[in-house]
Amino acid sequence: MVFEQIEHLKQQYTDKFVVVDESRPELLRFAGTVGRVKTVNMSGRALVEFGADANIGWYDIDPDFLKVVDRPKPQPPEAKKKTAPAKKPAAPAAKQTEAKPAGKLSTADILAAARGGPKPAEKPKPAGKPSTADILAAARGEKAATPAAPPEAAEEAAAAEPLQPQVASAGEKVDRTTMSVADILAWCRAHDGR
Repeated sequence: MVFEQIEHLKQQYTDKFVVVDESRPELLRFAGTVGRVKTVNMSGRALVEFGADANIGWYDIDPDFLKVVDRPKPQPPEAKKKTAPAKKPAAPAAKQTEAKPAGKLSTADILAAARGGPKPAEKPKPAGKPSTADILAAARGEKAATPAAPPEAAEEAAAAEPLQPQVASAGEKVDRTTMSVADILAWCRAHDGR
């Protein structure tokens, strides 16, 4: 195209509102949308911005497939409210209370609920945080491996009991499977301190 022709197209289309030719398959995505010509590039194609759906891209379109239209009227605020999607109705209060229990559920409670077992509110709450073995046992439907006790109670019991280490002589082997953690610590303190 000759420079004069491009300048003429710029004067004819710049800042004009346009609609596309809907018979063109490549322009169907802009059907029914008013765009604004920003400028005409040196290839003689109009750079059009379509403001719908927060689309700020510029599309180069041959001016032969554009039709100049009047400026679209701004949508009144009432019409915007009418076109807003309706909110979903709130669920009945009974369903909301069933869906959201009051406290945080443990893994065992979640697994029991999924299995159709007693609801967390019906189960007695353990005194302390369950161990991994207790959670796995509950998931299998077995009785808890160890009774759950609060950490404070375990610390108090350990402090109240006098430590009776199982001390082995130089050649004697120690069976760690029969020793408690406190016994193992006491044995290590007695032998490492030499």
